[in-house]
Amino acid sequence: MALAAHIKHSLTPSELHFIATSEYAVEIVPNFSMGQIRLLSGIWGPFRPPAKAKVPLWLALDLKRRKRCAVVPPEWLTVDHLQEKLKDETSDGQYADLPFRYLEISKAIIEVAGDDLDNAAVIRSLLMDIRQARQTKSREGVLKMNDTGMAMTGISQLEINELRPFFVQSFGVMRKLGGAHVPANAAQSSQSQSQSQFTLDEDGWDMSGI
Repeated sequence: MALAAHIKHSLTPSELHFIATSEYAVEIVPNFSMGQIRLLSGIWGPFRPPAKAKVPLWLALDLKRRKRCAVVPPEWLTVDHLQEKLKDETSDGQYADLPFRYLEISKAIIEVAGDDLDNAAVIRSLLMDIRQARQTKSREGVLKMNDTGMAMTGISQLEINELRPFFVQSFGVMRKLGGAHVPANAAQSSQSQSQSQFTLDEDGWDMSGI
């Protein structure tokens, strides 16, 4: 699939998925017995049911697909925790404290191991609400840009990836203008452009399609 021009210089959704599932580790409850295994990322196991074992997310998802384990949801991927984070997002100007790759991780777990989550449908809805609240903050932050930069503490990897092409182009224009602030009409155009980049592509990265 050909990529849209505005994301050609950003990581693709499949690349973000690969990085997240390679770097993040989760606990599983295996239904098989095996000693330790050595992978590039380290030594994992042993696997002795019903004891929990920690493994890379990609391995947990592969075992789950083959019905060899149950995935233990991360503490932050629960209804109570996400409700608290949604409250933080809607009552505070700062981004709520969530894992750097929370969108990629949650999407991968819900897609493959949704039956291991309590109230997966509610969790999915809360993630969508959190994402919308964070999009609003990002669009408001775009209007405060200057030629030096913009502080967005707590923004996630996927959100950075969506905004990066717009930032690169905008900073270049503002520096050519000698650091002039973006005019009001340009700010509105910026807001519209950044909003369009929040529409994820056909690779399944629309949270409503989880």
